[in-house]
Amino acid sequence: MKMAYLPSVHMPFLFQIQFTSLSGIWVLLSLMIGLAYAFLLYTKKSQLPEPIKRLLFTLRTIAVALITFLLLAPLIRTEDKTVEKPLIFLLLDNSASITASKQANFNLNNYNRSLSQLIKELSENYEVKALTFGSAVKPYNKPSYTDKVTNIGEALSYINDRFANRNIGAVILASDGIYNRGSNPQYEAQSLKSPVYTIALGDTVPRKDLLIANVNYNNIVYLGNDFQIEVELEAYQSKGSATRISITDRSGQVFDKSLPISTAEYKQRVPVTLSAKQKGIQKYTVNLSPVQGELSKENNTYSFFVEVIDGRQKVLILANSPHPDIAAIKQSIETNKNYEVKVQFAGSPDREDIAKSNLLILHQLPSQAVPPSILKQWINGKNALFIVGEQTNISAFSSVQDLLTIVSTGNSQEAYAKANPNFYDFVLSEASKTKISHFPPLITPFGNYTIKTNATTLFSQQIGKVATDRPLLIFSEEGEQRSAVLAGEGIWRWRLEDFKENGSHQAVDELLTKTVQFISSKEDKRKFRVYAAKNTFDENEHIILNAELYNNAYELINSPEVSLNLVNNKGKTFSFQFSRTGNSYVLDAGTLPFGEYTFTGTTRLGNNKYKSTGRFMITRELTELRQTTANHQILYNIAKQSNGELVFPEQIGLLKEKIKNNELVKNISYENRRYEDMINLKWLFFVILFLLSLEWLNRKRNGEL
Repeated sequence: MKMAYLPSVHMPFLFQIQFTSLSGIWVLLSLMIGLAYAFLLYTKKSQLPEPIKRLLFTLRTIAVALITFLLLAPLIRTEDKTVEKPLIFLLLDNSASITASKQANFNLNNYNRSLSQLIKELSENYEVKALTFGSAVKPYNKPSYTDKVTNIGEALSYINDRFANRNIGAVILASDGIYNRGSNPQYEAQSLKSPVYTIALGDTVPRKDLLIANVNYNNIVYLGNDFQIEVELEAYQSKGSATRISITDRSGQVFDKSLPISTAEYKQRVPVTLSAKQKGIQKYTVNLSPVQGELSKENNTYSFFVEVIDGRQKVLILANSPHPDIAAIKQSIETNKNYEVKVQFAGSPDREDIAKSNLLILHQLPSQAVPPSILKQWINGKNALFIVGEQTNISAFSSVQDLLTIVSTGNSQEAYAKANPNFYDFVLSEASKTKISHFPPLITPFGNYTIKTNATTLFSQQIGKVATDRPLLIFSEEGEQRSAVLAGEGIWRWRLEDFKENGSHQAVDELLTKTVQFISSKEDKRKFRVYAAKNTFDENEHIILNAELYNNAYELINSPEVSLNLVNNKGKTFSFQFSRTGNSYVLDAGTLPFGEYTFTGTTRLGNNKYKSTGRFMITRELTELRQTTANHQILYNIAKQSNGELVFPEQIGLLKEKIKNNELVKNISYENRRYEDMINLKWLFFVILFLLSLEWLNRKRNGEL
């Protein structure tokens, strides 16, 4: 097979005419036509000398015979052979653990020279591709051994994904076997159809070291609350020593404890309770006092960031009387930890809780016991969700809110939920919409429904199999006040059915939490906003920021330029320009050093200047220093399962002979045979042209045209 991209040795180009049982007849026929044509042209009347006549007769016979034969469209078979050399991959671990866990007699310069010499020797007989890996797979250059993470599996899958159709002779993997990203490399290596030779780096004997393996914590806590973290400590070859664990924040030390190390392989989980005293993103640093002679002190420190929110949104459910809906609604809303839900009965409410609430949920109110005059006082200026039931005073209900009027005879009916595909106030997943449409019906008032204001309907009522335009769940927004009406009771049945059919309350929980989120949220009226994709980034992660600009009609635009200045905690400034995407802006600031950053975005629209500020954190990546004991077992397993071999750094020079003696590493020859019309051979055209030209020149020279 002819493949232009293969480094190969090309064999001579071969072809032959493909004859069939009738081919000889066609050749004779073509020759006879050529002879007949020449005979008619060169009769005895010709005055040419006899030798010249014979020459011209022959030239015309051959030319006409060739033309006739080509018109019969004979096929020609061509062959093209290509020999592909084996492709040898050299994968070099460029992570920080290579130097952190090296053996005492390991010389890094000698190791790098051995690798360069190996690449040179292998290139004499094979195609060699050298790559480094760690946090990413890159072409080989002088390794720095500074990558913050190790992903061996990604390097192996890189070969599988990009070179699956190549003649991969062997893979040489130089690593300490420590991986902290991606899948198990042993499984990835199973997909390779070639031997893997592993170079075992690092020291398998645990070194004296004390480290913080991990800290478990919640990203978000609430101002004034206590929260718990868990620090995972490890110590190796340090039996009999002691360390102190301390935790500090901006105000100073907030925790301190002494820990004796009682075993050679010491592991301990330390629970710590902290207090959220300041609003915003708070930095906490865990530190272990070092022990004498330990391998690294960098892994004795771990910083993490917690966002302290100034209180949760307060939701107050005011109910006319006990009802199973109340517990169902409360449980669904509380799945979102940003909401604090209280339940009270309208007969004896706490006025202070009403005043502090961000959202009122009024279950079957107003009623005969709670007149609309009192209810209006409670909901004045507040966002509210009305849930209509059999105890609701329907005539009074229409007067306490400006969203929906119901004229009812006092009877009820069952109504299923039918989703409105044109609802855009918030996004409810299609899966949840489908599930809810099959849930049991709610009990709704029978009567006429009239929408009093601009409103959007999420669900309308379906009576049996008949879809109606009566709203079941409807939303309205007037100025800064939002309200909604659920015109039916019995949502507790939805929650039970959801669990029965799907094993969870996901659909109902999503509906209620997003409903509450939409009604209780306050719209951000700023015309210019700049915000980071998240509050905390890892050190090797790209920093993504977004910006939005609105005109006076609150239309999203991106015609002006937007600039950004980043300042880290050391005072260094980084300047960027946003790129446009759709109607907004996006910025990929790449990777930045760890630390705290504040940002200021600026733009100008007409004569108005706008500015938006914020902050984010970049945490230091110390994964490579949290595991420093080499794992040669996994390197041995990879080599054994692929018919390769494990060697040590001082044996790198032997790899050339080992690969040469491996019968699996060999050239592959490809042969491509194809058929095409003989008339496509351009050189035949020039042969015919030459014959006819030679004949014409001789005729002209001898006085005949």
